[in-house]
Amino acid sequence: MANSEAIDTLPPTQTQMSQYTPLESQPIEPLCYGRLIGKFAKIKTLDLSRSEFTVGRHDTKCHLVLQEGHFERRSMLTRISKIHFTIEKNINDFSSPTFIIDSSLNGTYVNGRVIGKNNRMVLKHNDIISVGSRDVRAFVYQDLCQVAAPEVKAKKLREAYHIGRRLGSGACGTVFLIHHTISCLPFAMKHVMKDQISERTRPQFLNEPTRVMREATIMKELNHPCVIKMHDIIDEPDAVYMVLEYMKGGDLLTRIINSKHLPEKTAKLFFLQMCHAVKYLHEEGITHRDLKPDNILLQDDQEYTLLKVSDFGLSRFVGKNSVMRTLCGTPLYVAPEVLKTSGRGSYTRKVDIWSLGVVLFTMLSGTLPFSDEYGTPAVDQIKRGKFAMRHPAWRTVSSMAKKLIFDILNVNPTARPSVDALLASSWLRDDEMICVAERLMKVPLRAAMVPPVPAVSAQRNTPSDVENNNASRRYNQEPPKKRKKV
Repeated sequence: MANSEAIDTLPPTQTQMSQYTPLESQPIEPLCYGRLIGKFAKIKTLDLSRSEFTVGRHDTKCHLVLQEGHFERRSMLTRISKIHFTIEKNINDFSSPTFIIDSSLNGTYVNGRVIGKNNRMVLKHNDIISVGSRDVRAFVYQDLCQVAAPEVKAKKLREAYHIGRRLGSGACGTVFLIHHTISCLPFAMKHVMKDQISERTRPQFLNEPTRVMREATIMKELNHPCVIKMHDIIDEPDAVYMVLEYMKGGDLLTRIINSKHLPEKTAKLFFLQMCHAVKYLHEEGITHRDLKPDNILLQDDQEYTLLKVSDFGLSRFVGKNSVMRTLCGTPLYVAPEVLKTSGRGSYTRKVDIWSLGVVLFTMLSGTLPFSDEYGTPAVDQIKRGKFAMRHPAWRTVSSMAKKLIFDILNVNPTARPSVDALLASSWLRDDEMICVAERLMKVPLRAAMVPPVPAVSAQRNTPSDVENNNASRRYNQEPPKKRKKV
């Protein structure tokens, strides 16, 4: 019965629709996104629902044909072009900006600012449109979709940008797609509320004003092709608004989920870019401390694309002799030395290397190396460095990639490779992928991938290190030495 009820409620097919007469079917009224109101121009109020609405003198090409009777001075019509301006809107996404495109010889103005022939601007609520002259304020545009992001109250931000749809949200804030009013360029705007009361719980700690401004300060100084760039920051009493590069390809986690897992070549290209980003951050004295697929953004939907590391809410500047003690990071990607000390001990920038290894594992298999679903608590698995490559996806992964993961996920941070050692690894020294990365990043990379001089560590391995080293030897190109029989 449930199935028959579902079928009964389905809309009629195209064949069924053809059986209805015009009197029986009612046309669906298109939704209006805006309204054009006559100011100096004598026109009726026009509701805008078309994706493209043209205004000018041309009888057949314009939806609003301007004539002598529309103006107090008839001579004004001589300054109006056949197609003077066009209003455009993506009617499938009402949160998208409304654009005005100038096609005139004598100028189209928004609030007294000339757009320029073949240029565009974002139209906003109560903008005044002038035609032919700055003084001829012909129309007022009313935005009927201006309810987007009511929590964004910064007047300066709303004046400079169009606030669009929500891109995502988390403990650290909410991210919106915005467009600059003049340039029409898209950006991602991160909105972080300030919590002035307490920092005892995690969400409140993440929104603590000092931490918010630390993130803003860090991001403002960064300049690397694989690190997200901040373009503007607006500090309000109750919130901070950070205007960042917009990466329309979404985040790496979504790419992995949609693809089940990434081909090894793609994972290598992404990992290569991540390593260069981390190398840059470490050279700048910054440890990210929260590297994970959610915080890796992709430029577009192409298989081989540029990526950028983002979300520096937990990042910290550290000097050569400084240590970090805060217990932070996403649990399944956090290094064992952080968990073992519960925030009371110290750790180094090698925590980022561990997180890179977990990300690489996830890209290649579509699974996590550590999880509560594997029988024992994930925290215990991480502390022991215990993981396995059981998923069928590992059958097509090269031994070099597997060995690199075992080398990285070493519970002894001193024995864990540095980012320079990763870049010098056999797996990453792939001429094809290096060339692709150089094209995407627009910088030469080979000079940064010179093999470093290996450092001899005086610290002995722990039992877990021995377990890791034995496991990694299985994937070494050289066969292990045979044991002598006793």
